[in-house]
Amino acid sequence: WAVLVIASGMIMNVGLESIETLYTQDQAEALLAWKVIGAIQNGLGGGVEVVGGVWVFLISWFGLRESVFPKLLHYLGLVVGVAGILTAVPGLQDLGAVFGLTQIIWFAWIGVYMLRK
Repeated sequence: WAVLVIASGMIMNVGLESIETLYTQDQAEALLAWKVIGAIQNGLGGGVEVVGGVWVFLISWFGLRESVFPKLLHYLGLVVGVAGILTAVPGLQDLGAVFGLTQIIWFAWIGVYMLRK
């Protein structure tokens, strides 16, 4: 999941440099190329959170089954995961904000719990 997020960011960084060069030669072509680069970046992880959602969901599912962390933490993780997975459904992309914000809470909770143990 982290590799996809990093790759997504790198595509935008490298793409921006290419667009800058192309823009001085052909503005219409640069706009088209930027749209293509944006579509690739969104497909890798900038637009939907499926991979992250599946990752959080599975960690929480197995954690709940094995009683690794508090049950409430795992239930939160299941909700976070489902929110991420549902971003792939057309019209539900706004759940990406729910996924991102609740995932911050989920990660922080895990971190605090681990530091205390």
